[in-house]
Amino acid sequence: MSLQISLKLKLVKQTKIIKVKYNTFIKSTFDEFLMASLALRTKDNHDQDDKVAQYLDDITGNSDLNKHFKNIYSKISKFKKEDLNRIINSSLIPTLKIDETNRYVYYPQLDVSLFRGKLHEGDLEKYESLQQLINIKEEIIEMSVSGTKAKDVEEQYTVYIDNQNNIKILMCGKFIDMDSAIFEKTLCLDIKNLDLYKGVIHDKADGEGWHIITSSTINNLTSGYKYYYKNGDHYFIRNDSVRKTTISKIYGLYIYKEEILNYANNRELCEEVLAFLQENNLIHKEKPQSLLSLIKNVDNKSAQKIINDLSVDGIADEFVRLGMSLLEKGLINGWRDDVLKCFLKEANNMQLQLIYKANPNLPYKIEQLCKINKSQLSDKHIEEVEKYNIDLQEKKDTIRRIVGEITTSGLRERAKELESDDITKKFSKLCNRLIGHETKDLAKAGLNEVNQWLEDALKLQDLAQEIKLRLDNNK
Repeated sequence: MSLQISLKLKLVKQTKIIKVKYNTFIKSTFDEFLMASLALRTKDNHDQDDKVAQYLDDITGNSDLNKHFKNIYSKISKFKKEDLNRIINSSLIPTLKIDETNRYVYYPQLDVSLFRGKLHEGDLEKYESLQQLINIKEEIIEMSVSGTKAKDVEEQYTVYIDNQNNIKILMCGKFIDMDSAIFEKTLCLDIKNLDLYKGVIHDKADGEGWHIITSSTINNLTSGYKYYYKNGDHYFIRNDSVRKTTISKIYGLYIYKEEILNYANNRELCEEVLAFLQENNLIHKEKPQSLLSLIKNVDNKSAQKIINDLSVDGIADEFVRLGMSLLEKGLINGWRDDVLKCFLKEANNMQLQLIYKANPNLPYKIEQLCKINKSQLSDKHIEEVEKYNIDLQEKKDTIRRIVGEITTSGLRERAKELESDDITKKFSKLCNRLIGHETKDLAKAGLNEVNQWLEDALKLQDLAQEIKLRLDNNK
């Protein structure tokens, strides 16, 4: 059995600085060029030094240039002949450079060095090819390596353990062998509450994606109430999925692996989650969208049971619509009365027929009963509907009669002969509202609208008598 896992190790790290002294070449000044020319002519003939000094005294006297040229000559005269020729031929003068920019990290427990993003075996300080590694092509005068204080650093690493218990650590894309004793010494473990976990701790852990368990991991798994165990594994309920966690103990390590199981098209998972929520009275605590994600993936009877278990006072519109869609699919029986009452508030004509079929004994409004096919209605409701229709028709007939009498009497035109006041204004307003509309609109009007029209019609009838009396008195 092999295992690849991400965990924290506290390895010793030491930063080392490579200090290099070497000559490089820069453009010489004119003064340096002159002194190099003098030095080249006197090279290998120290008897000429006094003559050079005398020569500089003659041409500069006691000025500042005297000391300036002598200092340059003193330095340049020590150069090799080839360096002097280079100054004369190309104006390039050798200059000492000290470079301390090259640094690497040495891991003594692994005996590897990390330099410029690449891993090297051993300590670079012992490499004979160190100059080649730091890529300095000039001749090095002096090179030394000094180290800062070594320190333990806790970092995340990928560790591979094969079936022979050989341990390797991944660094810079390479697996490095690691002694088991060093591994145990550097391993960072923080787990003090494993007893809170009530699942099974397995003894297998093939594949990738494993992580070391900490006390924080256990706290996250066991806090809250929306989780259950199945086949020894931990299942945490989320809005649109379940997070499955498997715990194993391998090579003395407690490790875990997570897998996300989505609700979509997973009927078995949705059924077990809903069963858990129902058994623990958690249905009412779930967000509507989360419940819908579950219900849409189970059979109709299971979905009906969940909707029935919801608090009617807080039932969301989404569940009303879902419930009525189940009615339309033929799930008529088994609904709670108060749930059907919620359906009534949103039902269209077709859904109203289905609700009545599910329970004809709900407190239906007379307007709702009138929309239901007569063949479905109980005798009691048929009687109520017929009485309602007779009463409604009588009211419509009364409205038409009053409007007809006003129209044929000619009072609407004759009222214009009277002096305008509140009575004539109300009469004219009611005439405009009722006359000409009753034939077109009255047939379609419901009870509330008809009652309003009837009230207006009776007022119009009373005003008509007042108008007629005034007209008679004006004769």
